Amino acid sequence: MTLRLFGCVCGQFHSPGAGMGMAGDRVSVPIPFYVIEHPDGVALFDCGLPAAMCDREESYLKALQTQDLDVSLTPEETLTAHLERLDIDPARVRYAVISHLHFDHAGGLRELPNATVVVQRREWDAGFERETSNKYGLRKRYFDLGHQVRLLDGEDDLFGDGSVTCIPSYGHTPGHQSLRVRSGQGDHLLVGDACYHCGVVESRWFADHADHVAMNRSLDALLALRAPETVMVFGHDPAQWGDAPVLPAARA
Repeated sequence: MTLRLFGCVCGQFHSPGAGMGMAGDRVSVPIPFYVIEHPDGVALFDCGLPAAMCDREESYLKALQTQDLDVSLTPEETLTAHLERLDIDPARVRYAVISHLHFDHAGGLRELPNATVVVQRREWDAGFERETSNKYGLRKRYFDLGHQVRLLDGEDDLFGDGSVTCIPSYGHTPGHQSLRVRSGQGDHLLVGDACYHCGVVESRWFADHADHVAMNRSLDALLALRAPETVMVFGHDPAQWGDAPVLPAARA
């Protein structure tokens, strides 16, 4: 079996440094998603920003700007453009595993017409509960698009062979999940927003909206999964992405 893992950056998020637990008045951080080519189909972990945000007049983008937040996205950075460079037709993506339902993680779903959305049940339910969805900023316009949905209740072996495992990591949102990808090069732990960047491992800085007790518990559990060869990939860590933001292919 050959398994390939790629990481792609779908635009940038711009925020006051304090909003990301980072030094600086203003910071820009990557918005990544991940492509897993498995013999039984292509899976994505997250899917980046909605392509509509290439247009600076997009309504939710303008709403963000009133909160001193912003994102930037070019046509070359969209999910579809990345997949096409990898010679993958977006229409043949089998699974879209979503860490959580924020717009910068679920926004590309509109470009994946045939994918099954794989999400924790408690996250999906939170997206349809008015008070909770408002508290956590879960916008149905970006995830409630008519896809087939596979609801998980805890850990899940996506392909049934142990190579790709969904791991609950609640706290950033009610049903946040991370992903472990196992290969001949060792494990990759794609932690999503369970940990924005490597500095959070020590600082334990978490966003104001989050459940900090749950986030500490989840991060401790993820750190306990590390082996010496494990690559832990954080949610929005500029240090992990260079000029060519593609992870080395992982093979098994």
